[in-house]
Amino acid sequence: MRMPNLSLPPPAAAAPLDEGQALGVWRLEKPLPDGEQAHAGQWYSAHHALAKEQKAAVLVLDRSDQGAGVMLRYADQAGDLGKLQHAHIAVPSDSGVTPDAHPYLIIEGQHGEPLLPQLHSLNLRQRVELLVQLCEALRSAHQQGWLLAEIDPAMIWLGPEGDVRLMGLGLTKIPDPTDPFDRGLSLGASAAFIAPERRNGEPPSLASEVFGLGALARVLVCGWEDTPKGLAPLRGSAGDQWPMMKEAQQIKLDAVLRSAMADSPELRMRGAESLADELREWLGLSPSRSSASATTQATPARKPAAWWKRWLWLGAAAGLGLLAMAAARVAETPASTASSQSQPHG
Repeated sequence: MRMPNLSLPPPAAAAPLDEGQALGVWRLEKPLPDGEQAHAGQWYSAHHALAKEQKAAVLVLDRSDQGAGVMLRYADQAGDLGKLQHAHIAVPSDSGVTPDAHPYLIIEGQHGEPLLPQLHSLNLRQRVELLVQLCEALRSAHQQGWLLAEIDPAMIWLGPEGDVRLMGLGLTKIPDPTDPFDRGLSLGASAAFIAPERRNGEPPSLASEVFGLGALARVLVCGWEDTPKGLAPLRGSAGDQWPMMKEAQQIKLDAVLRSAMADSPELRMRGAESLADELREWLGLSPSRSSASATTQATPARKPAAWWKRWLWLGAAAGLGLLAMAAARVAETPASTASSQSQPHG
């Protein structure tokens, strides 16, 4: 028996969808710019058809190998992804196909909007703080058995409260290093965010994750350019974009960025946790964000007295008490002696 020939719709970029377009129980609102020209699809905000206060982000994917890879990853890991818990990580909860055969993913909740178009409103300290938040979120993901296989800047959002939000489509289960066929699924991010060993066929690892984070850090700190292969970070010094930065801060930050993006995995930090520590240390060198906090730092709280000082005071007080008691005893002695001498001797 011959199997019927199966044909898929030809590859195509998703045409813009109209406001109010129905995708299951969701209704599209506005398209969201993500700041990246070579992204796999188009983001939209959306609300539930029966409850407008229920919000979601919708990613309508291109009909391409990249879009198919995203959908295959979601289909393979949907059950496990739903168990991943962290305030700064959002994962898809549903999927479907548009009337013109473009796959889409639904991420329920209010997640803000993609970060890159809003980056101009953030100062350097705020950008580094977002990187620290992202690294801390990945620390939690590692503990739950996940890592970020490849970083796509379009998946990094600025949340409603100004916090970072990882739209976790690039997450994958930490591969088994003993399994030669376990190479993880790829989101197909821009080449500049993919570690050299990954381009050579190695599986995703904590070291390759650090490379991607380093590339993202360089984008946020130094800026980026659009290339034929997608968005790429500028390779200059942090001081090129932030000329008012102190020299010590510039040297330290440049060293962190170089270490994170080292070609050899052995020369990078051990993981996102170590990168967070480096960035947190750098933040300690930075001036406070407000004059109020600067005043607080300039006038430290009074420290409690050292233990030996407290005992010294207690000892002095006890000594004074003993001296007072001794003086009172001496004062009573002459009176009692005179009384005994006035009595007759018989």
